[in-house]
Amino acid sequence: MKKNKDYFYNAVKIDVENVLKHPIEFKEFTLSNGLHCILYKNNQLPVVNITLGYKVGSKDELPGKKGIAHLFEHLMFQGSKNVKKNEHFSYLMKSGGFCNAFTMQDSTIYFDNIPSNNIEIALWLESDRMNSLNLDEKNLENQKKVVIEEKKQRVDNSPYGSMLLNIFKYIFKGSGYESPIIGNVKDINSFTVSEAVKFHNDYYSPCNCVIVISGDINFENTEELLIKYFSGIRKKNQLNRKKNIIKKLRNSIDRTYYDNIQLPAVNLCYQLPKAGSKEEYTIEFITEILANNKSSRLYKNLVYKKKLLQSVNAVKYMLEDSGLFFLNALLNPGVSPENIKDEFLNALQEFADKGCTDEEFERIKNKLESKFTSRYLQIKNISLDAAQNYLYFRNVNRINEEINNYLSVTKNDIAESLNKYIISGKNITVTYLPKNS
Repeated sequence: MKKNKDYFYNAVKIDVENVLKHPIEFKEFTLSNGLHCILYKNNQLPVVNITLGYKVGSKDELPGKKGIAHLFEHLMFQGSKNVKKNEHFSYLMKSGGFCNAFTMQDSTIYFDNIPSNNIEIALWLESDRMNSLNLDEKNLENQKKVVIEEKKQRVDNSPYGSMLLNIFKYIFKGSGYESPIIGNVKDINSFTVSEAVKFHNDYYSPCNCVIVISGDINFENTEELLIKYFSGIRKKNQLNRKKNIIKKLRNSIDRTYYDNIQLPAVNLCYQLPKAGSKEEYTIEFITEILANNKSSRLYKNLVYKKKLLQSVNAVKYMLEDSGLFFLNALLNPGVSPENIKDEFLNALQEFADKGCTDEEFERIKNKLESKFTSRYLQIKNISLDAAQNYLYFRNVNRINEEINNYLSVTKNDIAESLNKYIISGKNITVTYLPKNS
């Protein structure tokens, strides 16, 4: 969706000492129709974040219907029984707030930021579109055009725009993660109103949603409002989902693409275990030590010393059913992609042979502690992480365990994960070259 600035809501902060020393306290309850509600109170400023997480993402799409989860995110702003097209935006803006949404592989997230005295407006808006979305041919065709244009801008006509899509295509081949969230034009155009109605009935039900309200609230009053606006929505049966099977890479594969770019790019990619595994924490140390900052090993060696690269990054994706780690490099003119792949492999092997230094280890621990402390200074991040932890783990309290999970990582843990999933693992190399090369 169109992004809005966060205005003063980013200023809603919690005392740093409280984040470090005291757990974030939540109140949880479930309505009779299955809607799980999570409340977090922070009365420092008169604002509220409301986040709804629906457990449906691109991995849930059927063959021939790729991109439907993202298209449906757009349809959620096209009006409902008591709200006209785009009035979700205008109601919130008139009330001093704003909203946004995004689709991922495992879930779709909607959020509203609003002054606390207008919380009832946002809850009414969210309940109305959960209960009675306006799905008609005109709205559907209009949003198909919007999404197809978005795909052209972000993927088709953007330098390196398809790169991450192709990484997922080969790393997760045969699984629900193989297809891009944005989908493809043929499938998008084939989506019908009756399929949209079924999608809403299947996935946009109270029992497939969690709502998190954070900020300047009163528990009792907020619970009453949730009951008022959401308890009347009909309970639906839980959907029987097809298991998302992740196939282990059997062979290492090289794939090359030609794009409208000036400089080549190389990506060396590996599968990881799913979110919640030990590797969610150990691999973070590897990404920080190897790349992502100017004092990292690859940056100092390949960007500064050897001058082979414009930039280098290490990326970790943690998904509900699997994970992904890859090294990404933008090459200087005349540098061979094969040379960079060898440099990457050598750097990984050296890391496995020698481990990390005490200085690197402590520096990254301090950085991660600061990162997660800073993250939870904003109520919107507390809401988002609470929603995702409930959707994927049914455990909102994982928020309070995250810092300790990182700080408890040892050098041996890092070495074990590196050797098991990267050094001993098969890889996918995705290379992008200029079309005129």
